[in-house]
Amino acid sequence: MRISSQQVFDSGVQSMQQHTSDVVEYQRQISSGQRYRLASDDALAAGLGVQIALDNSQFTMFKVNQNHINASLTSTDSQLNNINIALTKFQQMMVQAGNGTLSSDNRKLLGQQASTLYDTVLQFANAQDANGQKILRTETPSSVLVAPSVSLETALSYAEVMTTGQDVLEVMGSVRDALTAGTAPSATDIGNIQLVLTQVTRAQVKTGLLQNQLDAAVEAADVQKNNVEIERSNLLDTDLATATAGLVKSNALLQAAQSIMSRLDANSLFQKL
Repeated sequence: MRISSQQVFDSGVQSMQQHTSDVVEYQRQISSGQRYRLASDDALAAGLGVQIALDNSQFTMFKVNQNHINASLTSTDSQLNNINIALTKFQQMMVQAGNGTLSSDNRKLLGQQASTLYDTVLQFANAQDANGQKILRTETPSSVLVAPSVSLETALSYAEVMTTGQDVLEVMGSVRDALTAGTAPSATDIGNIQLVLTQVTRAQVKTGLLQNQLDAAVEAADVQKNNVEIERSNLLDTDLATATAGLVKSNALLQAAQSIMSRLDANSLFQKL
């Protein structure tokens, strides 16, 4: 089979066009950092990239939920700590009031202190956050996702802190009224205030557990997010080593093709026929 110079010429033109296209594509990958320009360049990688983008959106949602719960639990912990301090002072005041040497007037003075501590606990129990929502929720707190398959309560309820088991304000109010009347607290009152303190301490422990679970969930979500980002990078980002090697190779082939074309152009019309 006879191959004419024209066929060689046409083949050389096609080779130059292909190598030029390869050079441009490798340069684009290196400059943009993106392996693919269009979804049609690699439909499978593009599809997986979309799934990874959805995963990243989910992790963004997790982050919002994590920040919300962290702020809520921090506020709850602060209020519970304040309530515990006030109740501890209330219990100490009750022990003082039980001193048999105190007169009725002295107990009435302690009653004023008891009234102040009662109002303090009432204020902390009904405190609101920056959005005007009660820190100790009046309704059952909802749960939200903070990591894949991990849900946490967003807050504690008023009931589980203040009324479950013992009604904190009712116990304090009973002691306050007795002292205001000049009467020493009863043994029942002293027992109830200890139960109230235990109740609030239990709520503090629960808050601490939720914060620990949140910290663990944040760490786990960050690890998974990093893995997703690495997977996305492997799929869609330019491999600089591969792209650079491809650019060098395509440049060399292009220069070779250009050299051959230059020689063909130098041939006479007779030689091309």
